[in-house]
Amino acid sequence: MSAFASLILLVVIAALAMAVVAYSNYKTEQTKKVRLRLQIFRARAEELEDIVMVLDKICESRTICKFVNDEIIKMYEIMIEIDSSARYLQAGLANAKIRSEELSNEIAPRQLSRLCNSDAQIARLRAYIKEACRIIRVQHTQGKLSTTELQSFTLELEWHDLQVYAVSNIVQGHKAYTKHDIITANAFYKKAQTELIKSTHPDERRQQMIKQLTDILFGRRMSIDETLMPENEFNPKSEATVLSNEQQKALEKMLESADPAMIPEITAAIMQR
Repeated sequence: MSAFASLILLVVIAALAMAVVAYSNYKTEQTKKVRLRLQIFRARAEELEDIVMVLDKICESRTICKFVNDEIIKMYEIMIEIDSSARYLQAGLANAKIRSEELSNEIAPRQLSRLCNSDAQIARLRAYIKEACRIIRVQHTQGKLSTTELQSFTLELEWHDLQVYAVSNIVQGHKAYTKHDIITANAFYKKAQTELIKSTHPDERRQQMIKQLTDILFGRRMSIDETLMPENEFNPKSEATVLSNEQQKALEKMLESADPAMIPEITAAIMQR
């Protein structure tokens, strides 16, 4: 073989080697991209699964949770298109479809509770509610639910958003009251009432809770009616115990001096009682 032919052969071999390396690098990069996409979609699916489980403990209508679960099903279908060989994706899709059937049962017994034990939990749950609102608005634009349904579900979620904050602070007030820390208890009751007053939600239960919180603040009652707030496990035990007239006047004076901006609202609530 001539020197020229040998040179050509070496060039061809080098070119083939470079092509193999380039193809290998390409396949490696594509694999990385597929894994990254799957990680993103899987993380989103897991987040939505958490949202569904949490909302199913506070939403009276399970249809809202079912709409969020539909997004999970869509996520798994996309992931299976990306990698049909991953068995865990098939299992995830099957579980999501089973959960969808369970959420279709509106009469299944459930223990509903809007109670959170910390500000961090309140913030997390309110963020989940906000995300659920966003999802159903998107599904409305896709024609998956009517405008009437959208308005109904949005109002329900906004009500639960308000209740998560109010109920959690009322319970913290009850805990402080049980420890005979009246000042701290009233601070929590006022936080709950202020949030209810600030809200423009049309649900008539909002005004009822404002009035009953006024009675609690002025020592005329111990807790919210269970029809308004079924989370009653921390209610002060003695429903017959109320503050004396002298104590009520002292609390009224403290309340007015601590937060003057609330006086007109409290006065109006008392007069409507």
